[in-house]
Amino acid sequence: MRRWILATCAVMAVAYSRPTDAQRLVSIGLGGGVSAPQGDLRSGAKLGWNALGSLVLSTPMQPLGLRADIAYNRFAFNATSQAVLGNGNQSVGSATLNATYRLPTPGTPISPHLIAGLGAYRTDCSVTGCSAATHFGWNVGLGTKLYVLGFRSFLEARYHRTSANGSSVNYFPVTLGLLF
Repeated sequence: MRRWILATCAVMAVAYSRPTDAQRLVSIGLGGGVSAPQGDLRSGAKLGWNALGSLVLSTPMQPLGLRADIAYNRFAFNATSQAVLGNGNQSVGSATLNATYRLPTPGTPISPHLIAGLGAYRTDCSVTGCSAATHFGWNVGLGTKLYVLGFRSFLEARYHRTSANGSSVNYFPVTLGLLF
């Protein structure tokens, strides 16, 4: 009987010692949402959309993390730009490396974080006479991981800034996604 109790306790200890979803060291995130053009981009483009893929590295005991993102943002030209350039859109693809800082909120289903990073941004448009360009840029934002109804998700808002063809390209995507 004693061996049976010890074996049961050992199996339960192993079963409950694996990392929980909140303590995962590596996660993959997929998300999408809306992107608001800012600055020079705002004068020629309307509200757009974004898609995001992330590789998240974190530690359960430290608030710092590292995240690699690949994102795509598309903005339709507004009426003024369409009169000059025709129907089309402006797109920005990016690959960024970001540092994250998790704000302490023990015992809650949310885990807010700050994020900032650098990367390469490729701007392009769908009309003739527009040239594609790749430049370095930066981003900064605020987000949170959500643990609701058994799903690991995230909500995030960031400001991105780069340049293209002598003007600044600034935009503000708000992204909702899932973590796996």
